Amino acid sequence: MGVRVEHPQSLINQIQYHSNTPSPLLPPATYSLASNIGDRGVFSFCMCPGGIVVPSMDKEGIMVVNGMSNSSRSGEKANSAVVVSVREEDAIKYKSFGALALMKLQEDIEKQMFVEKFVAPAQRITDFMNNKASSTLLRSTYMPGISSVNMRETLPNFIADNIAKGFEMFDKKMKGYITKEAMLIGLESRTSSPVRIPRDSKTLQHTFLKNLYPCGEGAGYAGGITSSAMDGINVANKIAEEMGV
Repeated sequence: MGVRVEHPQSLINQIQYHSNTPSPLLPPATYSLASNIGDRGVFSFCMCPGGIVVPSMDKEGIMVVNGMSNSSRSGEKANSAVVVSVREEDAIKYKSFGALALMKLQEDIEKQMFVEKFVAPAQRITDFMNNKASSTLLRSTYMPGISSVNMRETLPNFIADNIAKGFEMFDKKMKGYITKEAMLIGLESRTSSPVRIPRDSKTLQHTFLKNLYPCGEGAGYAGGITSSAMDGINVANKIAEEMGV
């Protein structure tokens, strides 16, 4: 779990193409960043060049955002999730929920990040690094609206502290990543499922419900569009095999 980071696309182009005026023939630049902070991973996810940040909550009283790009990738902003790996011990206080403990942790953090209906908490990345709320915010592609929040106070420490350390590492790989022209928007919490539905490794069916094939992100067997597609293909092939097609 973590945040969406929104930069000017022109800045990402400049950093990645090492030029103040990249050729107009070059596509909008992307990036993929990852670092290990102690025993946790901090990494970018679902980077959207020329894209927008969109609301993704499924009920009232919570805040969840995601990102997307149109096929032209022609928007002025680039955005990417930057997330921290979550472990079972992070949900130790929810152990009474059994297999759903991490889902309860996710739900509570989504509630903590709620400002008001559809409005997303936001903060300049430089202010996040200095642990203070932003006095002014940048124009964002998140259309329902944003509100200044110090995310170091609303995110759990294991997420906020590791994201800050991750940003320091990212800025060494992409000089200029930490800039007052970049903004964090929260919460990015749906990168992968907090539970996994059991399935047999050979038949790909549920371990005791015949003809039920847990598949993709929601069932806990993928962490993105491509891996979901691959898992879907594997399941479809297995079903065809079972039917003798």
